Amino acid sequence: MIATMSAPATSPEPSLTVGDLRSSLNLTTLLRNGIVGALILEIIVFSIVADRFLTVSNLRLILLQTSVILILAVPSAILLLSGYVDFAVGSTVGLCAVVLGRLLAGGWSVWSACITIVLMALGIGLIQGGLVTYSKMPTFVVTLGAFTGLRGLAFVVNDGRISNQFGRTFAHIGRGLVRVLDIPVPVGLALLVFLIVTVFLYQTRWGRYVKAIGINPTAAFRAGIKVKLIPMLLYGATSVAAAIGAMIAVSRLDSAPPTLGEGLELDVLSAVLLGGVAFSGGRGNLLGVFAGVLFIGVLNNGLLLFGVQPFWFRVSAGAALVVAAGLDAITRRIEDKRAGVG
Repeated sequence: MIATMSAPATSPEPSLTVGDLRSSLNLTTLLRNGIVGALILEIIVFSIVADRFLTVSNLRLILLQTSVILILAVPSAILLLSGYVDFAVGSTVGLCAVVLGRLLAGGWSVWSACITIVLMALGIGLIQGGLVTYSKMPTFVVTLGAFTGLRGLAFVVNDGRISNQFGRTFAHIGRGLVRVLDIPVPVGLALLVFLIVTVFLYQTRWGRYVKAIGINPTAAFRAGIKVKLIPMLLYGATSVAAAIGAMIAVSRLDSAPPTLGEGLELDVLSAVLLGGVAFSGGRGNLLGVFAGVLFIGVLNNGLLLFGVQPFWFRVSAGAALVVAAGLDAITRRIEDKRAGVG
């Protein structure tokens, strides 16, 4: 291995100097946390060119519009830290939305309907996770198959009938206020999810296990870490987050179309990668993910204020994903160089 080879004693200079290490580290840190600076710059630009941008109502709208993305992005980031990815979160939202709508229209109480779709989503996530980890099927194949299959099931369950008008109690989930904080309920739920996952990642040994699996699953297995069970449970958590997102989206629309959540996986993955989480796993932080979510939300809001047609939002989301993947590739090359690999 390259790491075990030593340079001759008469070598006039080392292959990688301390200055090189410091420079690489600083550049890596900048690339992985640059989204915070980019977000600040984006806010400054839009506040200058758009009079309505910095109004309280518009800032509230940005937080409200990004709440579902944040709820999905945070557990997706943890999953990616462990070295796995879920491309089916948007389709899971769509299926959960249709099932929730049918249950509420069928006379189910709000609590029983919501608990049912959470359990259903948990099952979907655990099945995907089990196929990927225990059956060792490629994660791309499993989650892309679920991406198509779950969306198809949403249309099957919908059967051409869109449920709507679910009542005042259910409307509170997507349109109510947390009166203590005077913020919309979806924003409160998003912040709660962010807080819970942050505590999990940074304050528990299970959070350390997640990073260990992403960095080196073989070494983690030898250390006694459950390298199959933990990612499978993370798939379940990601799908449960999709169920919560479905509740909010259906409540806000007061309708449950089977197309709900289409393209959401692009926004989620873009936010996670822009936030500095390595696609190969093991590296990243949740503050960056939070900034990545806000970056996409502010970008879409700014384009809307300029009167840009909504279909351009998909173009911007795709461009953001490509940029995020490029930054991840550059960062990995710098880190490999610093480690003396390649």
